[in-house]
Amino acid sequence: MDLFDAAATRYSSGHRGVDLAAHPGQDIAASAAGVVHFAGMVAGRPSISVDHGGGLRTTYTPAVATVSRGQQVTVGQIIGAVGSDEHCRSACLHWGLTDGIDHFDPMFHRDVPVIRLLPLGSTPRPRPRLPTVISGGGLPVSGRTSSPFGMRTHPITGFRKLHDGTDIAAPCGTPVVLPWPGRVVSATFHSAYGYRVIVEHGGLRTAYAHLRGLEVHAGDTLPSGSRVGHVGSTGLSTGCHLHWMAWRNGALVDPLTLLD
Repeated sequence: MDLFDAAATRYSSGHRGVDLAAHPGQDIAASAAGVVHFAGMVAGRPSISVDHGGGLRTTYTPAVATVSRGQQVTVGQIIGAVGSDEHCRSACLHWGLTDGIDHFDPMFHRDVPVIRLLPLGSTPRPRPRLPTVISGGGLPVSGRTSSPFGMRTHPITGFRKLHDGTDIAAPCGTPVVLPWPGRVVSATFHSAYGYRVIVEHGGLRTAYAHLRGLEVHAGDTLPSGSRVGHVGSTGLSTGCHLHWMAWRNGALVDPLTLLD
């Protein structure tokens, strides 16, 4: 087993997960309850990720999925089988834990003793904890995730770049509601995002793009559940959907990781 090796920065080299000895075709079980966030190919490798709420999700590679995106799973449920890959010298499963930006040691949430030597006066980084349950509410609009947060080839421009939000497919005219109370900081038209509303929640910002039009104004204070607009297809859009974005402390994050 190759253990987690924290990188000095988000972009420097490191081992961002744990390699578990396995053989191709061996069953893979979910390490905690959650909702399947992704099941498919990433850079030519079969992969699965499971969202556990509270901003954390586990990843499994190479993993041939037997579940589909959006499916709720329980702890220990079989979600796929180990695939073939050249990541390890012999067959293995690469198991990771991430909040969509940073990576953590997935062994931290297990009952495994860990000894860390720290400089005098320093404060250890808190261990991330996977919740045991996940709630299904909080989406601004009901629908399926048609394009998740992450790297992709843009369907219109053809360029590969970060998809900076989560697309939720829904019919044009479907009401878009606010998951949390907040204050509207921007309500404008953008050439790419179309009609977009940005809301400040205090340390957290969310945005709602490709709306049919603008129905709120900058400075408006809105309670949770209030309507911020209707689903549209304005800007660079291939059809009716909501492009939902989020920033936590100024950094882009996958908005689905905010639901708990």
